[in-house]
Amino acid sequence: MTKRKTKQGGGSVVSKKKGGPADRILLRRRAEDYLRDNDDWSSGNLEGQVPEEIRQTLHELRVHKIELELQNEELRRTQAELDTVRARYFDLFNLAPVGYCTVDDKGLIQEANLTVAKMLDVTRGNLNKKTISRFIHKEDQDIFYLKNKQLHATGEPQECELRLLKRNGTFFWARLEGALANTDGASTCRIVISDITAHKNAELEITRMNEQLRLALAEKDKFFSIIAHDLKSPMTGFIWVAKELVDNVGFFSANELHKVAVSMKDSAEQLFSLLENLLEWSKLNRGMITFEPDEIGLEDVILRTTELLRTVADQKKIALRCTVPSDVTVFADQRMLNMVLRNLLTNSIKFSNPDSSVSIEATQDGAMVVIAVQDYGVGMDHDAVAKIFSLGKTTSQVGTKGELGSGIGLILCKEYVEMHCGRIWVESTPGQGSIFKFSLPIKN
Repeated sequence: MTKRKTKQGGGSVVSKKKGGPADRILLRRRAEDYLRDNDDWSSGNLEGQVPEEIRQTLHELRVHKIELELQNEELRRTQAELDTVRARYFDLFNLAPVGYCTVDDKGLIQEANLTVAKMLDVTRGNLNKKTISRFIHKEDQDIFYLKNKQLHATGEPQECELRLLKRNGTFFWARLEGALANTDGASTCRIVISDITAHKNAELEITRMNEQLRLALAEKDKFFSIIAHDLKSPMTGFIWVAKELVDNVGFFSANELHKVAVSMKDSAEQLFSLLENLLEWSKLNRGMITFEPDEIGLEDVILRTTELLRTVADQKKIALRCTVPSDVTVFADQRMLNMVLRNLLTNSIKFSNPDSSVSIEATQDGAMVVIAVQDYGVGMDHDAVAKIFSLGKTTSQVGTKGELGSGIGLILCKEYVEMHCGRIWVESTPGQGSIFKFSLPIKN
């Protein structure tokens, strides 16, 4: 018998051993009770007309019939319960927020829920009997292989993070958690798949932010290095000259006093230029620089800048030449353009040999104008060129007349030019000079 439940006295009786003696006794008792309450045979006074042996046989047949009907009722009730459980299993398995699949010892997918199919953008039918490795990124195949080997060797649950491929060739990050199970005498691997793409993207963002922080700290260290060394050197010279002037002013001739005054003036100008660049760099890194580009006549800006530096160039007998056509215009922030030109020209004068020249040219290149500042000074080797626009790598160099600098002016030039969607670069040969070039847009 397959009877699971019987009702007696209004309650439920569940047999611990299906089809056992207790079940048969209860079923017999229920059938007897039912027959007694619904015995048309007895009520029709037919029982006395039939021999005892036949009457007993009929009674047994009727009781057995009722037992079968009761068992059928139990079976229908059990089937309804199974349907409910099956529907619940469908919801729990197929509509789970994570993927479930079983893989045999050959690596073939035996069963997978709808979540796995949705993750891989395929139908469930296209998953059955397919090797799971075909859905794993080729660079992560070894990870799965080693974890699967370890799982079968130790029997302990394993997990790994790797990339799974979708039907269109794109991939997503997933965490796979596998455990062994015995199904119908065969060893299978049950795998839980969780999409961790958002988590991985967050990790990448943290890595990117850490790199930005590292660069910011490097810039801060360079900033302090500039203040500690490059700012200290001209200030020390300035103080020494001033002290000599105070202590020995009565012993200096007019010519010597003039030289002292010139030396103090040069130190003050170097300090001012350095402080101006440091202030600009500080404001730039704090986001306090306003960017206001407009259409500007390039020749006028260059001529005003060369005039400001004329005295410095004359001291080294360096000629400043501008060959920019008067009709050339650029779309730029004038204050930033002034800063770029002043830094590049000052740099060229600093490293130019006396009795040489510095030239400024401009040519149109598509939608951009390329400005070139060329000197015929000491030049640079390949290593110096490679690190000249990097704050964390630049080192201050002394000019041909002992001029000091920090290298931060070129960093500002790079930042300002890139704010205009342009670029800056240098071509240089040791002993022959350098050409600094940068591009600016003609129009917005």
